Amino acid sequence: MNKVNPWEYTDLEYPGQLAYLTVSCTTRCNFTCVFCSKKDYPVTDLDYGLLRNALTESLPLGLRKVELTGGEALLYPHFWDVVGYLRENDVMVQLVTNGSLIDREIAGKLADARINVAISLTTLDAGEFTALSGGQGELRIVFEALDHLRAAGYHADRYPMFAIHSLGSRSNFTALPDLRSFAGQNGCGFVLNRAIPVGGLQADNVPFSADLKQFLDQESPDQPAALPFSGDTPCNRLKAGCYIGSDAKIRPCSSIDIEVGDLRQASITNIWRESEILERCRTIEHHLEGSCGACPERSRCYGCRAVAYATWGSLTAPDPGCFRFSEDARFNAQQGGLP
Repeated sequence: MNKVNPWEYTDLEYPGQLAYLTVSCTTRCNFTCVFCSKKDYPVTDLDYGLLRNALTESLPLGLRKVELTGGEALLYPHFWDVVGYLRENDVMVQLVTNGSLIDREIAGKLADARINVAISLTTLDAGEFTALSGGQGELRIVFEALDHLRAAGYHADRYPMFAIHSLGSRSNFTALPDLRSFAGQNGCGFVLNRAIPVGGLQADNVPFSADLKQFLDQESPDQPAALPFSGDTPCNRLKAGCYIGSDAKIRPCSSIDIEVGDLRQASITNIWRESEILERCRTIEHHLEGSCGACPERSRCYGCRAVAYATWGSLTAPDPGCFRFSEDARFNAQQGGLP
């Protein structure tokens, strides 16, 4: 079991580097997944001119990786234009997709461009899959997409990589071992994403941290989980980059709904350099409160700030989903924090 999520980590060559962008290029989707945070959004495509300018400005700021998501990113009218521009500039591209649009031709094009592909999958039950996708998805098509990617040369641990991205929620928790086994049997990686109580996912569907730790330890008995969600190489999205929404607004992370800028009003260079919130996010380990602030692992972990914000309304609050979370150090949301 790979507790380290290579999809979330980007090496930083110097402090303040804008190494990683997550781009929600469209809200268009052929699924209406019940847990999706964007399923009720109006159909919006990110203006290609604004996106192209933002990517161009990000290159001298140290851009190394871009994750394209949606909605369903393959429905973005300028998807291949974006991919071509990024690869011309030697920027790694990751695609998060439901997999339903990946046929043999698309798999070949993705492989030729050396795009890492993550397919979202939360169950192996065909009926449940269709229900979770809003009645619009067929599990067999996702299985066929995995076959096409593997035939095109995708691997679990070398480029181009493909993986199953699964959500660790209470409703699908018992399915995780089978999903992990399925990924291994099909030659692809397995990434377990923490459930965050935003959008259609309610707080009571977020698993207990002890349950998550037990699952991780059972999957890798020789490497017991030491950190709440990542392993020795943590998610560093908050320190390494930011999120561009289909509305052209900038946020610290795709799961943190705090607007720090708008590409229609300011350049990404100015937003990155002048936003107080982004600046403090880049040094978040120095601002943590409660049990996260007292944790000896805070310099390499700092918890999931999205979970903390969704729970307490503060980016600096402790992560209640961490199995190191202390009830005695419970954060008092009234005391403030960032923001």
